Amino acid sequence: MKTILFFLLFCLIGCSLVEKPEPPKNLIEKDKMTLVMEEMLRLESYYQRTFGMPSIYKEPLKLAAENVFKKYGVSAKSYEDSYRYYAQQFDVFLEMNQTIIERQNKSILDLSK
Repeated sequence: MKTILFFLLFCLIGCSLVEKPEPPKNLIEKDKMTLVMEEMLRLESYYQRTFGMPSIYKEPLKLAAENVFKKYGVSAKSYEDSYRYYAQQFDVFLEMNQTIIERQNKSILDLSK
């Protein structure tokens, strides 16, 4: 029991000492990033479902991703940097992903009508 309490205390202290990451200079604003993430998830899902093996669809996915980045006026580097930044902030990242899930659920419900 003491070991469990020590572990929980250690985790609490450790989590409170973690510094918030500095936003990258090329940070994509949260709402726009959520839209880009949503499209990227759809693309990845499509290619995974269609081709199965990443080695087969890696290049086509990369080309399709460039079109998404162009559509939103962002670069692959800014997407990667922003994704890394938001992923380090659990609450924000969770909120972004919940927004994506809710929009996808709504679009599925709309299609079923």
